[in-house]
Amino acid sequence: MPVMRAGVTTDALDVDELRRAVETPTAGAVTCFVGQIRDHDPEADGAVTGIDYTHHPDADKLIGAIIARVLDRLDPDQRASVSAMHRVGHLDVGDLALVVCVATAHRRASFDICEAVVEAIKAELPIWKQQFEATGRQVWSNLGVNS
Repeated sequence: MPVMRAGVTTDALDVDELRRAVETPTAGAVTCFVGQIRDHDPEADGAVTGIDYTHHPDADKLIGAIIARVLDRLDPDQRASVSAMHRVGHLDVGDLALVVCVATAHRRASFDICEAVVEAIKAELPIWKQQFEATGRQVWSNLGVNS
């Protein structure tokens, strides 16, 4: 089964747990992407202090389907293993928001699949980001809505 673990959670993300989920004796490469909350953003007027991630109720189911579509395109022989978790709720600077781990026999496929899964999740998963700034300003990312 190529998608070993995928979901949306309010729990802190554990990179080692997700990496272990994809390791197999045939894997010669494991690539992990770790997305974390940073203290700045091009859209921010000042320092970023945190982010609230809100999600559609079906996001937990949809993430697996998104990964499966990427694997159908890039891993038709189903030899890769993937785990991916996106955190929702309130996250502070330094907290992990998205972790994707991919194991394949060779490094190029691992890099390519990991990048494609991250990009597909960012583009397709129904999760919205409300960013909080030190000035008190709040911005919904990519929506142009300020409060």
